Amino acid sequence: MLSWPGQLETWVPVHDTGGYDRARAPVGSYDFRLDQIKGTASLHSGNQVHLSFETPALHPRANLNFTFVYFDLPTRGPADPAWKVPSLELDRVCIHVPGRSDSRWTFSASRSGVARDRAAKYQIALRDLAGSNGWSVLPPKSSLPTVSAQPLEMNSFFKRAFDAAFLEAATGDEVLMAAQPDVFGRHRLAFSKSTGAWASVAIHGGTATSSTELIQANIHMATFVPHPRHFILVQHYAGRAGEWYPWSWLIRSTDFARLATGKGAYLLFTTTLNPQRANRWTPFRIPTRDVAKAFQAELKQHTARAAA
Repeated sequence: MLSWPGQLETWVPVHDTGGYDRARAPVGSYDFRLDQIKGTASLHSGNQVHLSFETPALHPRANLNFTFVYFDLPTRGPADPAWKVPSLELDRVCIHVPGRSDSRWTFSASRSGVARDRAAKYQIALRDLAGSNGWSVLPPKSSLPTVSAQPLEMNSFFKRAFDAAFLEAATGDEVLMAAQPDVFGRHRLAFSKSTGAWASVAIHGGTATSSTELIQANIHMATFVPHPRHFILVQHYAGRAGEWYPWSWLIRSTDFARLATGKGAYLLFTTTLNPQRANRWTPFRIPTRDVAKAFQAELKQHTARAAA
């Protein structure tokens, strides 16, 4: 379905997003495209696709598209054509349902290749969907590894803990999305629904420490692309004690690239759990209980700078 000639990173909602079903970008790019996907498995007379939907939290913008798809039950898959409508042009194709709020729409279109209805100009072959995104970054000539060689550690535990803290601190404007498949190192992506501002984070942690009280995080260099709005989060959980270490490290990836040491295929983060000992990572240390709020603050700060 995705026609982009290189690898794509995909993020799916962690919670009810109010309109973002998928976020995608070429590997190593921060040029995100957002999709709201609407589909039906039934056809009306005249080979017509007809469906109704709501957009209670719609904020139209250039990188958000609506994709309408017919799902063919006998073949158990989507069937050509699809319709890809920019959110800024939704009212040119869809009609408000009479007597309903402005968030209720209907979409009607003929599947004929010679149709002349209002949706005809947005008709697109499934194989061309990704290629139509107009990404500014071409895929690299040399192929990237599909899966990091880094051990899985216990990162699922830390990601879910981050999700819970983020949603607890959320105001309702934030959308949190999870990478799927989770192999390229940008584990979570957050958007502001009202402004479109974004921030992403790679989450690393461990539950064991040596007698020297050191913890370490390994960042796979092949898929690490620094950006001022991409962060590295390192946390520690004391398994035997059954409690979180009270300090975490939230590091802007551009700072991480400058300060981390390299060893083979990885950039290494190493620091001590002794809070009395300072090193180059100390300025990025924050209370663990404040991690989600600090990350959301970065999202809001970018919004404020853009408005200024």
